[in-house]
Amino acid sequence: MEKLKSLEEKISSVIEKAKTLKMEKDNIQKRVEELEGQLAQSQTECNSLREEIENKNTEIAGIRSDKNSVSEQIDAILGELDSIEI
Repeated sequence: MEKLKSLEEKISSVIEKAKTLKMEKDNIQKRVEELEGQLAQSQTECNSLREEIENKNTEIAGIRSDKNSVSEQIDAILGELDSIEI
């Protein structure tokens, strides 16, 4: 009879541990889902920032090209002014 009671206690203990582990697993799964959602959001933001950087780099290249063009025009005008004796 004592062995049966001991076995029942061990079974009860195993059942309680199984319940605890299931709750922990559920909590971990919820946290994983939350983190996956945050990761997806971060990836979306990252892609948006990359696109913005690409647009800014294109804009910078255009401005540099305009600067070089203006510089060449100014040099040409200064060359013409040097050739004119006033």
